[in-house]
Amino acid sequence: MRVAPWLLVAAGLPVVAAAAASPSASQEPASGPRSMSDIMVKVLYPTADAIFYIETRTPTDEASWAQLQQQTRQLADAAVELTIPRWARGREKWLADAKLLVDASATAVDAASRRDVKALVDLNDALYTACVQCHQDYRPNYGRRPSTPPPTVPDLEGVWSFATLTPFERPTEFGDKAFITREEAEAWVRQTVERNNRDRRDGGAEVDLGRAYNDYWFDRGSALASVNGQIRTSLVTDPADGRLPPLSPEARARTAARAADVREHPADGPENRSLAERCLAFNAGPPMVPGPYNNYVQIFQMPGYVIIANEMIHDARIIPLDGRPHVSAGVRSWLGDSRGRWEGDTLVIDTTNFNGKTSFRGADEQLHLVERFKRVDANTLLYEFTVDNPSAFTRPWSAAVPMTKSDDRIFEYACHEGNHALVNILRGARYQENVQKP
Repeated sequence: MRVAPWLLVAAGLPVVAAAAASPSASQEPASGPRSMSDIMVKVLYPTADAIFYIETRTPTDEASWAQLQQQTRQLADAAVELTIPRWARGREKWLADAKLLVDASATAVDAASRRDVKALVDLNDALYTACVQCHQDYRPNYGRRPSTPPPTVPDLEGVWSFATLTPFERPTEFGDKAFITREEAEAWVRQTVERNNRDRRDGGAEVDLGRAYNDYWFDRGSALASVNGQIRTSLVTDPADGRLPPLSPEARARTAARAADVREHPADGPENRSLAERCLAFNAGPPMVPGPYNNYVQIFQMPGYVIIANEMIHDARIIPLDGRPHVSAGVRSWLGDSRGRWEGDTLVIDTTNFNGKTSFRGADEQLHLVERFKRVDANTLLYEFTVDNPSAFTRPWSAAVPMTKSDDRIFEYACHEGNHALVNILRGARYQENVQKP
């Protein structure tokens, strides 16, 4: 094989060694020559992507840097391979386009060897130009062909209700029973509905005031949840006792400090009040758990994304499904950073990068949440989640919440706009301070 010497030099390869190591046209490898599709799909695309996405997929250790360096060398080798007579066939335009890629890949090899991220970022334009120029010259319709239809995925769209009377943790009265009979469930529901009735007038004025809203405004559900035909005594499925694992020592200390601060500064300002009172977070998650009302979620599906919109606090998560990595560890948010994927007929959502302010059941900013959505039948969506947070819990734990398809509409939950209570809480606190002054 004869390769233009300037191409080998530009790629940083010794001319003699490269020619000797390269098989001639009559000495192809035993496995046979690579096709253009092999070169493009198996080498150029993935290796070029490693450079295009260097800012979001920056190597963090020796192994990842070694992998990037290998990818840039593979890119350079493939660029030189495009200049052999088999592909060039004497075409000057082809060789000119190939030189753009040879030059860019040689720069990439050098930058990767020096671990120079900025140089790799700056190389993006040159690499992109090399790719586009060749496509325009030899594949002018590239990217315009009808794409292959994406694989069919289950339809999760619609409005789903996750209201249920099932306790989050198993009540002691159920002992070690994870499941109960329908008769036992109905008896427990009757007792619970009566116990939670906000329209009762027993207990005096203070108790009546503590009940707050009338029962009309609550929508907790009317039955215990059934998973795979069995009526559960708790939403927590693991550990087997239906109870949350103990908090870690660090989490217990944080919880105690928070409780002490609330006692000492109950209403110095709005920041001292709960996130629910401030309309910042409730039961909408992630993860989602049943609350007193607004237990609805609407799911939207579209190419590359799924949107999960909760009625409570009207939060919406826009979740990419394209395999992109999580954002860097320094970026934190209330809802975390979610990435989705399909595992068979189950939508799996992996969420990290929480800011720790929601403190879900004692969780902190190191919470790693995995949610699973599976369409069980036409009217049932099984929602399961696993909490993995070693700095907050002594072991991971899981829960399951069956959802029911609903024809109801989701309405805007204008919490801030109608939050007169928060203003009145602070006004009442200032009044008490004035009264208590000597």
